[in-house]
Amino acid sequence: MLTYLTDCVVQLEAFGLKRIFPTHKKHREEDFKDKFDASTLFYDVFRSFDGAHIILIGPKPLGYEAELAKASFAIGSQKLKAKHRKLKQIHEIWIRVSPDQAIDKIDMTLNGVQVQINVSPSACKRFKGKYALSTLCKDTPVPWILDWVRFNVVNHGVDALVLFENSESPKRAQDIHDALEQSGLDIEFEVVHAPFKYGPPKMREIKFLQRSILQLLRWKYVQTTEALLFCDVDEFVVCEKGVSVFSGLKDSFLGYFLIPGIWVEPVTNADLSKLKSLDERRHHMFQHTTNPPAVTHRKWVAVPSRIPKNIQFKAHGVRPEPKHAAWLHPFFTRMKPFLRSATLCHFNAISTSWKTDRDEIKQVDTSEHIVHEELQNACAAAFSHKIRETELS
Repeated sequence: MLTYLTDCVVQLEAFGLKRIFPTHKKHREEDFKDKFDASTLFYDVFRSFDGAHIILIGPKPLGYEAELAKASFAIGSQKLKAKHRKLKQIHEIWIRVSPDQAIDKIDMTLNGVQVQINVSPSACKRFKGKYALSTLCKDTPVPWILDWVRFNVVNHGVDALVLFENSESPKRAQDIHDALEQSGLDIEFEVVHAPFKYGPPKMREIKFLQRSILQLLRWKYVQTTEALLFCDVDEFVVCEKGVSVFSGLKDSFLGYFLIPGIWVEPVTNADLSKLKSLDERRHHMFQHTTNPPAVTHRKWVAVPSRIPKNIQFKAHGVRPEPKHAAWLHPFFTRMKPFLRSATLCHFNAISTSWKTDRDEIKQVDTSEHIVHEELQNACAAAFSHKIRETELS
């Protein structure tokens, strides 16, 4: 399935408002006009998995906080009660409704302007009971995505995918959708085109998109899944003895595990002359680390229904938000439940270098590099035919 968040978005312009770039000593607005989202009020407005709420998710309000706090909602003459949730870099509004009431539009009054906004349905029924995989990517080569999905289907039993695509043009999202349709992989999937500004790389306080997407993923798609693995296309999770990363979740105290990360070095035994273009690089060509491996950021796996509502999904973990709510969940605040039998392998060479230059590839040097055996075994399980082709070439 292919969907477009541009069909769901609510813009500030309709209410005569805009998001104000925050005052900053080191960074000026004119330096980040092409990256700062000044116009989006809500990325999506949708029904909760149980039908009891309409949920609105958007970037943090900057410059119109008072106006948003006074916003009112209604269905015709029926006034609706709304609860605001101020999370890290994002803002959620939960509106209580009757679960049995069919609702496809609501009226919103903000800054003295009334606008009718669409309410999209929950997708949770399609993904109920599934083992889900998700990420947010941009301009990523389609072969990399297919390999990433295949690896997780074979090694972890993934049978559902929600992929958010951030390219400006919808063509890449369409290409990914078509490739998944033709892949022969037996999974339920949705590709969501989300062409919004990601945010300045050096200013975390105004990087809204990823964290908003994570909460959108949580409440619209995966709340009823058996489990969710969140990691990037340049990351593979491998486990000892080849077990699934989901296998230990039922015994987890908090309903989630952190997965420690290591770098897979940009070295290969393949012919470098045949790896000049990005599409020619593939995950299975890179299986070496330093000794010991260089450490990188962690990711996580969770049972969404077991995570309390005011624990926010973030890129590298789940944490209580807002901060003053931390006392309600002391274990989530203090504990870091790492799944020591699993490793997140972050491929240095599988990158479009959008953030830092990761273009250089070298030959394996056995005095510096060692094969990561669990990664080698997992790649062999998923890509045995491709590995043979590489060896023969």
